[in-house]
Amino acid sequence: MTNTRKTILLILLCSIAAPATAQGVDKIIKPRKKQHTAFYLKAQYASPSLDVVSAVRSDIAQSKALGVMSHSAIGLSVRIPLWRAIYIQPEILYSLQTNWDSAALRTGFFPQTAYAFNHRERSNIDIPLNIGLRWEPAKIFAARAYVGPMMRLHLSHGSFSLYDNYTLRFGIGIDLFNFLTLDAGYCVEMNKLTIFDETGHYLFGLGIKL
Repeated sequence: MTNTRKTILLILLCSIAAPATAQGVDKIIKPRKKQHTAFYLKAQYASPSLDVVSAVRSDIAQSKALGVMSHSAIGLSVRIPLWRAIYIQPEILYSLQTNWDSAALRTGFFPQTAYAFNHRERSNIDIPLNIGLRWEPAKIFAARAYVGPMMRLHLSHGSFSLYDNYTLRFGIGIDLFNFLTLDAGYCVEMNKLTIFDETGHYLFGLGIKL
């Protein structure tokens, strides 16, 4: 009889704990309020090596802001909620392939930038498609995790060409005050399911809601 009472008591405790646990999990994966599509102005820095600190120091020592810009891209992104905490975020990012050393010989950041753009060898247009999860424990803060492929278009002499390989990216991010976004990620270059060695590098992004 004692064992029966213990069993019934255990079942009652489980029946009480299960809905509470489910409700807690539901609060995590279900936003506090309905999410809406949002547009962002985004800048991204792609570290040329896995030693991020040394790479940034080298860029700054070489050409200060222009050095950092030589490994950066700027563009737009749009975050589209799908279901509960799941979202997709297509982006379009623009960067230059040019003679940054010659541009650095000019005086002033804007003349340097103008020279780099006017003497560009090629423009790169990156199109990432991130699929992610977003957790919003507070109105002023949200955490994200994402993964997705990125295709690259080259623009040279007025004609577009698609880069043969693609890049697989994954990372984490945070949203602050429903206005500012910060991202950190890692990416590798791939062809079909083959990962190319020594192509991995880190990405860092800053976005401002429009």
